[in-house]
Amino acid sequence: MPKLINFLQTRQIILLFVCATVVLCVAIPVSRVLKRDFEIDHILHKDYQNEYCMQYALIVAKDGLFPCHDCLNATIYLHVGEIWKYGKTCNGISGRYPQGLPFKDLIFQPQFYGTEQACLVEEKNKIYAYPALPECQNRTIKLLRPPGNKIDR
Repeated sequence: MPKLINFLQTRQIILLFVCATVVLCVAIPVSRVLKRDFEIDHILHKDYQNEYCMQYALIVAKDGLFPCHDCLNATIYLHVGEIWKYGKTCNGISGRYPQGLPFKDLIFQPQFYGTEQACLVEEKNKIYAYPALPECQNRTIKLLRPPGNKIDR
């Protein structure tokens, strides 16, 4: 997991991801950081009943066009291994996707197990950190969230 360092500037948070010897510097608007923090605070102060949940990612298994809820032309070309969506379920894959995954070229990959509250916080952090991922940085179209996430949850 990359080490995350925040530097507050006038209107942006600079996120430095340090992985081995590679440094990736990404500017995130302060408004996005404050929105994330507000939403996480709300999660932490709400009572959740589920003790056994998972935060997952839907990962691209085959290069191609996928629906994009944050794109002007409604689709985006994704490569194998890229994130299409982050999510949370307390019912496993069959409970979350009883009819099967939304698209055949996606893989369901659990990333974190814990209480519902912990999984919601993990999901929120990953969605808001998405613009800093190399896969997002390397695109000409910069997205605020993964293509399969309609909103920041």
